[in-house]
Amino acid sequence: MDDVIAGCHVFTGERSANSYHLNKMATSLRSDAARASFIADEAGYMRAMGCDEREIELVGQRDWKALMQHGASIYLLLKIGAAVGHSLPQIGAHTAGMTLAEFQAKGH
Repeated sequence: MDDVIAGCHVFTGERSANSYHLNKMATSLRSDAARASFIADEAGYMRAMGCDEREIELVGQRDWKALMQHGASIYLLLKIGAAVGHSLPQIGAHTAGMTLAEFQAKGH
């Protein structure tokens, strides 16, 4: 299977394995206590969950597109986004290389 279908990154097993700790960390953000710990010290929380420095950097930059390219599940990115106050439309706009207004004007 190609890595890209119509410009979209396919969530493959290899990509998933590459970002196992990142996806596991994002899954943990389901609990209020975990979200509070993450917000208090993003990098420290992520290190404790086994994330590497590149993953910590990408989350800190809110680089949603690069995180998906790295292997983060879009569904789990939404958990990170929600924890830091970024909505699905904001994440979608970023990954499309648009402003939120441009993204919404396109009917997304």
